[in-house]
Amino acid sequence: MTTEANVFRLKNREIFDNLSAPKIFEKNKIIYTQGDESNFIYFLVNGKVQIYVSSPSGSEKILTTFSGGSLFGKSAFFDKLPRASCARALKKSEIIQIDKYMMTEIISTHPQFAIEMLEYLSKTIRLFSNQIENISFLQADKRIAIFIIDNLTPENNVITCTHDEISNTVGASRVTVSKILNRFVQNGWIDTLYRAISVKDARALTNFAFAE
Repeated sequence: MTTEANVFRLKNREIFDNLSAPKIFEKNKIIYTQGDESNFIYFLVNGKVQIYVSSPSGSEKILTTFSGGSLFGKSAFFDKLPRASCARALKKSEIIQIDKYMMTEIISTHPQFAIEMLEYLSKTIRLFSNQIENISFLQADKRIAIFIIDNLTPENNVITCTHDEISNTVGASRVTVSKILNRFVQNGWIDTLYRAISVKDARALTNFAFAE
């Protein structure tokens, strides 16, 4: 699971200006589903999009949520395999659909964009590797601390996530996540906000996460 803190956001949104007219997706409209051909990568001009997987029984697991300025549908677009997840609009959204020809033109005209994309993909692989290792070997409170630290950015000490999203990522129950976050609050390391966490003492949290 990926939080909004580490999704790919364009540094220069004008790259996609006048590329093509945005397509409007109303609330709860499905953008693509598992197994679809991956003919497009998507730029979310504004709105909100949820990525999830569904089982044959109809149950769903939320993977991440994107807000305006985000690029999504990347992996299947580049590896040319069918979609491994579904995407739907959580509210009315404007989305630019970019095909392979258009993406080639963007990279040719803006080579720095390709570098930024590679940096993002490398970071994603590193985060997933860390998550697998953490789930395997670390106790729940350390896994949660590392989750918070991994999703911080130099520009912002607030990460957007829910207790359920943390639970799904670190492999702990929602009750356990809530108890541990409350302990972190009492320690003065974080504040819990609505669907977000504000980090007050990143150094103390980091020291705890990586203490032997």
